[in-house]
Amino acid sequence: MELSKRLYTAVLTSFIMVFYVALMCYFVPRLILSSDFALFALESNVFLFIGLVPVILGIVILIGFIWGFIAAGTGTPVLYDMPEEMIVRGSYRFVRNQMYVGGCLLLLGQAIAFKSFGFLLYLVVLFFLFHLLVVFIEERMLKEKYGELYQQYCKSVPRWIPRLRPLRGNILKPF
Repeated sequence: MELSKRLYTAVLTSFIMVFYVALMCYFVPRLILSSDFALFALESNVFLFIGLVPVILGIVILIGFIWGFIAAGTGTPVLYDMPEEMIVRGSYRFVRNQMYVGGCLLLLGQAIAFKSFGFLLYLVVLFFLFHLLVVFIEERMLKEKYGELYQQYCKSVPRWIPRLRPLRGNILKPF
């Protein structure tokens, strides 16, 4: 792919990702907080500190997700510019859908920290939509593009709940 097209795709993808994260993790939650009622009646900063755990975990997972694409050097996480080769390194050895898992952990942490029922409801709806997107669109496209290799990867790495130990060995070898 020529350099100008790669640059254009990288800039467009970065814009889409920043917009997505800002919308999902800032603007919609801010709207929810402005009209929300407390999930827990207890007034304590304990929830703020408990909520930080999933927020930090979510950030670490999102950084691993972004690093996976940077390290690979080809393609982007957007479906119209998938990498030529399947990425099975870094955080991709623990869970298949880091972007969604990281975003959901961020929202879970916010729901706990702000004691927000609205955040929790938003998280459940968003997760349901993510699940539909992954199962009915993304996984089908990836199976079509990578074939048996992707199916083997799906058998070895979970969709949502990360493995405790990374996938070992070279799954990219021909079967």
